[in-house]
Amino acid sequence: MYGEEIYIFLRKFLKDEEIAKDILQETFLKAMKVSLEEEKAKNYLFKIAKNLAINYLRKEGRLVYEEELLEGNVEDPEYIIENRDIWRPLNEIEKEVLILYYYKGYSYEEISKKLRIPLNTVKSHIYRAKKKIYNYLKGEKK
Repeated sequence: MYGEEIYIFLRKFLKDEEIAKDILQETFLKAMKVSLEEEKAKNYLFKIAKNLAINYLRKEGRLVYEEELLEGNVEDPEYIIENRDIWRPLNEIEKEVLILYYYKGYSYEEISKKLRIPLNTVKSHIYRAKKKIYNYLKGEKK
């Protein structure tokens, strides 16, 4: 039911189709060992997939981000999202496009097809939404 969404997320996160397929398979194998409530299954599957992908990147030496966080060079995006209301300046379509692009890993083309809007409109929404969030976080609250 969620295989395609998780695959798209993994493909974007790992930037490698074959590894994404392998980790997707491993995700479902791990999930089969646990009894899940239907409402929580999607989040649980995404969490397993993300953790497996992070472990893979660590093993391959491609995950540098966490060290930068620990050294204080980068502010954790998850902290920003959880503790600052970054969604406030966005309208509904901008929120939806950003969620599809960043959280679910859809490409611009896939978002265009899913929402039935032109490709350039998708690009415009993402650009404007990122600019609004940037300005909001800088304190300009436009």
